[in-house]
Amino acid sequence: MYRFFWPVARSFIPRKFNFKFDHIKVDFSPYIVTANHVTNWDPLLIGMSFKKPMYFVASDQVMRAGFWGKLLSFIMSPIVRAKSVNEVQTVISMMKRLRDNCNICIFPEGATTSTGESAVVPLSVAKIVKKAGVALVTYRFSGSYFKYSKWASTIRKGKMTGKLVNVYSPEKIAAMSVEEINEAINSDIYVNAYADQEANPTAYPGKRLAEHLETILYCCPKCREFASLTSRDDRLFCKCGFEVRYNEYGYFEYPANQTSGEQTPNEQPPFTTILDWSKWQKSEIETLASKVKDFDSRTPIFTDHNRFLFLVERAKRSILKAAGTLCMYNDRLSFIADSGEVIHFPFETIADLTTFSNSTLIFSTRDKLLYEIKTKHPRSVLKFSELFDSIRLHSGE
Repeated sequence: MYRFFWPVARSFIPRKFNFKFDHIKVDFSPYIVTANHVTNWDPLLIGMSFKKPMYFVASDQVMRAGFWGKLLSFIMSPIVRAKSVNEVQTVISMMKRLRDNCNICIFPEGATTSTGESAVVPLSVAKIVKKAGVALVTYRFSGSYFKYSKWASTIRKGKMTGKLVNVYSPEKIAAMSVEEINEAINSDIYVNAYADQEANPTAYPGKRLAEHLETILYCCPKCREFASLTSRDDRLFCKCGFEVRYNEYGYFEYPANQTSGEQTPNEQPPFTTILDWSKWQKSEIETLASKVKDFDSRTPIFTDHNRFLFLVERAKRSILKAAGTLCMYNDRLSFIADSGEVIHFPFETIADLTTFSNSTLIFSTRDKLLYEIKTKHPRSVLKFSELFDSIRLHSGE
């Protein structure tokens, strides 16, 4: 299937995305490719550089995406990994494919970037590479964040690139420690989209540039209220009156007609980049977490309405358990169903909690159950995952 679709895809995907890429031939077989993860199109885009087939490690979310999930499963036969669950079976599947002389591609950050800056790669990826003992190829995408961010509702114009960074031979991998391999991966695939913009400003014009930004920016820098931001066209605004424009270079500015109060057209907003805004709001979450023990356990810290709770059968299906309201307290998540039923998930019973596409909360329990909480509206669940992580950090877990 890979060999059949590769020339077909190569004839139109680079033009669709204005994507320039390296033609890569690796003199070792098999090998593991690692790359930074920016868009859901990354597997197709990286495939443009490699003529030889690769198997991709993919989230089980993809496999449960109805018809398209089944089609992707049939065409690509991915190695499935459930988010928020550390699955030994994923590693076993990878090793089996490598023993069969098959190449593998991993996006070791585990999720597409929300801010334009690469996440730190966990040491577990380097351990897999070391244990496999095969060649390691590192690859870097640039320009993708402003082209089609995970939060964006549209694809913008503008260029993006995919380039080979390094090829580490099996002998080189054998001579490196796990820590050295981890450092090499982190260094090779690291991208800061805003640092790249500063060095080489590039326009990414398009329609509705700011729409769905509220899925990652959840705290207003003026009134400091959570979940008070809304987007429309190229604007992001709060009910307190704060408003910014997101321009084609990926920066925030005050709208030209906004001259009332303390804001003037010549002023810069408190934050001009998504990255800086995200770091600030995370510091607000950390401050909140440091005080959480003093909060009344009967009063929710965060409340999101119109949510859907699913029990997940990994890589197979999602079973709707309830529709209602998600509440986060200082010691638990609670789902208040429209039927009146209340389902509690005490923090001590949650093994791990993360997000998918900014609007879906995923968590696993210590009794090996996996849940998803979804919404049909663009709303951020990052505040839940970041507060959970901060609370756990403050509690010493």
